[in-house]
This record gives sequence, C-alpha cells and structure tokens, in this order.
Amino acid sequence: MKTQTFLKSAGIAVALLFIHSFSLKADNPLPYDTTTVWLQPWMSAATVDLNELNRIHEEAIAPLRNRLLDVNLQLHDPTSLDPNKGFKLLWERVQLEDALKAMEAEHELKFVKLRYRKGIEIIKMLYEKILGMDHHFSSLKAQQELLKISNPHNYPAFKESLGATEEKMKRKFNFTLPQLLQGNPFLSATFSIVGMMMSGAEDKDKKENQEKVACILDFTVRMYNDLNVIYYETGYLRDANLTLKKDCEALFSDCSRQVGYTITLEGCRQSDDWERLYFLLDNLVAKALGENSTIPGMPAQPDLKLLNKAETNLQFAIDRVVQFINRYSDFVNQGAEYYKKFAKIADSYENEKTCTAILPDQFRQLKADIDQTLEKFNSAYRMPEVQGSKLKDMLYGTIE
Repeated sequence: MKTQTFLKSAGIAVALLFIHSFSLKADNPLPYDTTTVWLQPWMSAATVDLNELNRIHEEAIAPLRNRLLDVNLQLHDPTSLDPNKGFKLLWERVQLEDALKAMEAEHELKFVKLRYRKGIEIIKMLYEKILGMDHHFSSLKAQQELLKISNPHNYPAFKESLGATEEKMKRKFNFTLPQLLQGNPFLSATFSIVGMMMSGAEDKDKKENQEKVACILDFTVRMYNDLNVIYYETGYLRDANLTLKKDCEALFSDCSRQVGYTITLEGCRQSDDWERLYFLLDNLVAKALGENSTIPGMPAQPDLKLLNKAETNLQFAIDRVVQFINRYSDFVNQGAEYYKKFAKIADSYENEKTCTAILPDQFRQLKADIDQTLEKFNSAYRMPEVQGSKLKDMLYGTIE
C-alpha cells in the first residue's frame, strides 16, 4: 500500500509537470482565453499541492521506516533469540508496522481529499466555460437574423418589385396573389420572376433593379434551406448546452452533499462560498482521523467506520467528475463539428462575388460569428485529449 501510494503520488506530479510543459510548447497560442490560459495555472497549483502532501508524508514516515529496518536487522542477530531482547524487538516491530499502516491510511484519505478538492475546482472551471457558451448561444446574432435574411420579403428592393408586379398583374389581368400565398417566399419569388419576364427591361434603371432583385431571389432561394439548417441546429446546440449546464449543477449538488454542503452551484458561485465548502471537507476528514476529539497528550484515534465511509463517498464524487469531463469534452467536440459544417454552408453560395452588393450585412456578420465561434470551440472551450486524459488519470490516481 505504501509503495502504491508513493508511486501514484509521484506519477501524478510527473504527469502534471508533463501537461504543464506541453501547454508551454503549444505553437502560436491565441492571445485570448485558451486551455493554456485557464487550465495551466490549475495544473501548476495542483503540482505544488501534491508535492507538498507527499513531502509532509515522507518526512513523517521516514523515521519510523528507518527504525523498522533497524529492528528487522536486529531480529536477525542471534542474540535476539534471548526472550528478553527478542520480545521487545518483536513488540516494537508490531507497533511500528501498525503506526505505518495508520499513517498510510491517513495519507490515503488526505490524498483522496486533495483529489476531491481538485475535482470541485474542475467543476467550477467547466461551469464557467458552460456559462460562456450559454451566453454565446443566447446572444448569437444568427439566431435573430437568419430567418430574416433567408426571406426575400425582408428586402426593400424585392418588396418594391413585388408591389409593382402585383399592381401590373391586377391592372392587366385583374389577378391578385391570394393573401394566404403572399407570405410564402417561394411563391412570391416565382410571382416576381414572372412579373420581371413580362415587364422586360426598357431602360438602364429598370435593368439594374431587375439584376438586384435577381440577386435577392438567387441568394434567398439557394440559401433558404441551408440557412435554416444553421438556425435550427444552432438552436439544438443551445438546448444541449442548457442540459449540460443543468447536469453540471446536479453534479455539484451530488458531490458537495458528500461533505454536508447543500447550497446550489449557482448560489455558491454568486456568494463566492467556496471556502465554506472546503471547510466542511476539512472538517469531515479531521473527524474521520479523530483530530477533532483528540485529548491533550493523547494521539488521535481515527474513526475507522467514518474513515472508510468518507473515503468511499469522496471517491464516488471524483468518479462522477471524471464522467462529466468526458461529457463536456464530447459536447465541445460536437459543437466544433457543427460549426465546421456551418462554415462550409456559409461559404457555399456560389454567386457571392456577383451579388456582393446586395448581400445583407447580417450574412457577412453570420460568417464572422461562425468563424469566431469555431475558433472558441477549438481553443477557449476545448480540452485537448492529452490534457483531458492526464486530468482524468490525476483524479482517479491511477498513473503509475
């Protein structure tokens, strides 16, 4: 047990240093928020905490370990066959072994406690990222403008042309497009094209106006379905992110309940109540180790039942955090794939150069928003695989 704990602790420290080095070597890091910016300081702090925990433990057990080695050597001496000498040495060995086992159990609980605390810090960081995505999806210009720019009725030039066509059709043929069909963009487009064909293009102004309307119709008809795909799939991502947010809040409640903390994640965040959560964690571990009820001059007596229960409950919380890291990473990867598709859709309009004069500013803004969001999914939100894997290994304590 002693060797395994030491190897796990040493392995974690090495892994965190490796991640720290990997982050520093990232090529051309972006100047704004990236995983290097928000995860690297956490990794550095975790490395310091783990090294300090190991140092204190090693310093504490070193004298006992050395004394146990010396006792074992003395027991191999023939003079130890003397009952008076041998019994004392055997009794001391039992006491030393029991003391070392107790210290290893104490260190193991403190080790799990540290991993639990780091898990809470990860929840805190990921929640901020999820809130950032939530804010982005809620305020995305595309959500407000996509349906507008895909409908020709929202273009003044088209409405003017359609009005003129309706007037001419009514005057010549006593025909008016039924009210029910006037809002249908495809039928209105067809009606407008028929009107343009009938009216001809006698002068330069009329020809320019027809070319402008032609571009409007070409853009809206070609891009109508594609823009709606972006609209509805962005809505899907927004809903999925809200689900992820609720799951993160539920995860925090499940984890914090293990130490007796009952305030919600949002409430803890708003009131900056993290220290009270950590105080309850410290108190639980101290109680399990018997530190709260120590009589002056007497060594602490661990509550073995509470110690095992506390370690199991904290480990349960850590396991849940690891599972959530997987869900978060999957969502970010999915979002990046969606926005790659959106970028291809937005760049697919083949007559963009020809009709650039009539294309709405919202379309250009949409393309900029898509590019910016894709960059965020690939940098500010994404947890690179090497970091995600090492992070999970650290929480599990399985690196050897």
